[in-house]
Amino acid sequence: MSSHTGTGGNPPLDTATQTTHGASLSRSLGLGGNVLITLSGISPASSVFILGGAALAVYGTGVFWGFLLAGVISILVGFCYAELGSRHPIAGGDYTLVSRVLGPAAGSAVFFISLVSLPLIIAIFALGVADYLGVAIAGLDPLWTALIVIVLTTITACFNIRTNAWVTGVFLFIEMAALALLALLGLIHVERPITALLDPQFLDTATGGLAPLGIAGLVLAITQGIFSYNGYGGAIYFAEETKNARRTIARAVLWSVLITVIAELVPLTAILLGATSLPELFGAVLPVEHFLAERSGPVITIFVLVAIAFAIINAIIAIALQSGRLLFAAARDQAMPAALARPLARISTRTRMPIAATLTVGVLALAACFVPLDVLLNATGSTLAFSYGFIAVAALVARRARSGEAPGIYRMPAWPLAPLVALVAIATIFVIGILDPGQWLSLGIAMSIVAAGFLYYAVYLRRNPATAHLLSGADDDEVAG
Repeated sequence: MSSHTGTGGNPPLDTATQTTHGASLSRSLGLGGNVLITLSGISPASSVFILGGAALAVYGTGVFWGFLLAGVISILVGFCYAELGSRHPIAGGDYTLVSRVLGPAAGSAVFFISLVSLPLIIAIFALGVADYLGVAIAGLDPLWTALIVIVLTTITACFNIRTNAWVTGVFLFIEMAALALLALLGLIHVERPITALLDPQFLDTATGGLAPLGIAGLVLAITQGIFSYNGYGGAIYFAEETKNARRTIARAVLWSVLITVIAELVPLTAILLGATSLPELFGAVLPVEHFLAERSGPVITIFVLVAIAFAIINAIIAIALQSGRLLFAAARDQAMPAALARPLARISTRTRMPIAATLTVGVLALAACFVPLDVLLNATGSTLAFSYGFIAVAALVARRARSGEAPGIYRMPAWPLAPLVALVAIATIFVIGILDPGQWLSLGIAMSIVAAGFLYYAVYLRRNPATAHLLSGADDDEVAG
């Protein structure tokens, strides 16, 4: 979201030192640590229970094909992230990649998408903690629980990165154990062959029986799956804290998307195979919880639901870590007024973490908790499609640019197949959204956020090039290490 300065004007800055007062992020994560934090941000267990459960209620056995095809699309998008992250292994996530490949205007739009959506997602997750933790602790108030969770997770996100990797790793182990148990409960009580899932059917509320799911419904199920798997690109937020980043980041992205697809698709398939009655499963208010109660006792049910609460808390920690690096990267690029950039670009010399940027995100998330939940959901519902669109276009353009052509970069197989297929899928999502009046508000909000980003570039960044510095290729190498 800032302009190149190597072609005139000010010389490139060593932003790794000049805007962080001599400190830098701690390069102490290996592949495993990066993947642990990234998977924690995705939170496969909460995706299965919340997004997967909602999909079962609407699309029935279409969830099998929908999430399977969504997994293929997600892996293709993962190839895009892997190559872009290897070319530009800099903290900042989508903003970093898009601004360095497509330029400052597009980077500004993506920055606005992330700056709005990440704190709101934290608030949405936090407001849902009481629903699952309440099975063990009765009478929890959703708002106060959310506020306490955000405060505690924000403080945790200010600890050093290795501590956060261990904390999220422990929570992730509990989360994966809950998913494994869910899959086991379905696979040891198989009620129907997998061939029964090949013909997508959903619950027809008019008759109370199953009816064929049309192509439009299947496409919507794919869309739900794409949203459920989202978050594997988060590995790039920790590029400057990952050893041998140019090579490791690509592997972290690809391992994260692969593990996520397996961790979500297998238990959802097991539920479809092991449910006693598919009409009862699809008609339940909470299908996954219904299956769990049907196949296990109250003790196991409580254990799994509490594990989901920990999974949500774990996701909040990971997203807070990502959000802090987003603000830090933009501030270091001097892509905002100096009065804001100076404190946000500081790194603690003790923990080597961007504490001010992380705390700022926590404050934004706390404020978002007082916004009605339906507004939060509409404000974040369509932003992912825009982000993926920018990433896919960047993956198409990146090989035409000379920047990022350092030795050892990852190059996706069968380029440009992955970004082209991703763009087709994203275009389909937009068409479905336009045809569905229920999606207009969400699409309108997302388009407004993107427009605000472009406007910010036109009104401020373009007219203040001295405060809009984008790292040059040489600087990328220095920061990436």
